[in-house]
Amino acid sequence: MKTNKSRKTRTVTFAVLVLLISATSVLAYPPDNAAVLYYKAFMLYESPDNIGTMLWDYWKGKIKSNEKIEEFLKKNRRVIDIALDATRIDHCDWGLDYSQGTEVLLPPHHKARDIFALLAAEARMQADRGDYKKALGRCISIYRMARHLNERPIISYLVGIAINAANNQCITLFLSEMPLDTEILTWLRGDLTELDKQPFSIKPVLRWKRKAGIISMSPERISDVVQSGLDDGPTKKKILERIRTANEQFFAKNITYWNNYMDGIEAAFDLPYPQGYEKLKKLDEELTKEFNKNTDATLTASLAPTWARICSLSIRFGTHSNAIKAAIEIYIIKAKTGKLPDALPVGLPGDLFSSKDFKYEKTTNGFILSCQGKDLSKDEIYKYEFKIKK
Repeated sequence: MKTNKSRKTRTVTFAVLVLLISATSVLAYPPDNAAVLYYKAFMLYESPDNIGTMLWDYWKGKIKSNEKIEEFLKKNRRVIDIALDATRIDHCDWGLDYSQGTEVLLPPHHKARDIFALLAAEARMQADRGDYKKALGRCISIYRMARHLNERPIISYLVGIAINAANNQCITLFLSEMPLDTEILTWLRGDLTELDKQPFSIKPVLRWKRKAGIISMSPERISDVVQSGLDDGPTKKKILERIRTANEQFFAKNITYWNNYMDGIEAAFDLPYPQGYEKLKKLDEELTKEFNKNTDATLTASLAPTWARICSLSIRFGTHSNAIKAAIEIYIIKAKTGKLPDALPVGLPGDLFSSKDFKYEKTTNGFILSCQGKDLSKDEIYKYEFKIKK
């Protein structure tokens, strides 16, 4: 009962947000704010019955289309069209109240994952029909949606990363299946270059996290932030005890500590991946030690995420994206000359884990681009396989 009531409250809240955001352009379609359409798509979408996994298996090419999938896509045609309209709009303002600090009410991001599955499945259907330009166009639309999700809160960024990563997988599959076509490949290269003018970036997230932390460190907010943000345990108990006995000087020193800590975090993200990752790990470890002996670190310990993991996720996405861009250049060479290059052409996007070029290897049915650096969070070196249709 409580869950249903909560869901109903959220639905009403976001419905009101849509009305408020679109109030100045009620008669215009499409509106000048993509968020209006995303909210509309989120509300119109109904969770599928026993088809969610089937949709993901379908766009990955693991299963063929069936009547159930086709009926579901037909049922959600309006949702697909609304979402596609949203991706064509440059401006996207979700109407978030940033004065709430880390407690800002977020959009229903779980719905964005559902919309991705819809668009990816619809892209797969276009590919099955042989229209690879339209299928790849859907992938470009998904990249735009992920950029619209790239709001300042960390969770927004992480949802965008997840959708981008899945979309990278989707576009890699289509490139490996489609007949070589110089025109389509050149068009795709151009659209990806255009997307890079609006980069998917961690920078706004880092800047906002600093500001949000300072807002949430106020005496009026911090207890609620800790209560809702941390799991029950000795650390949470210790933080709440310190807050209860805190004075004005305690909060001032904690804000100073937080600013110094965020200086270190932002500097680490500007470093090459191996050095940046190790610095972030060190900052995490130092914070744990400092928390036990220094009350100035109390509130930072309550607000700091696992930055090293976020750094690895960011580099993982960027590296796969670079592999796709490099692969497109190789596909174009193959389409124009009839054969794969013997060596990797110079000047292609590279491996962000190592800041070096990818290793290039021709195979019997395509080629592989391998990283030269390791994902330190997983102790893994990634290889990206691209096939060529015979």
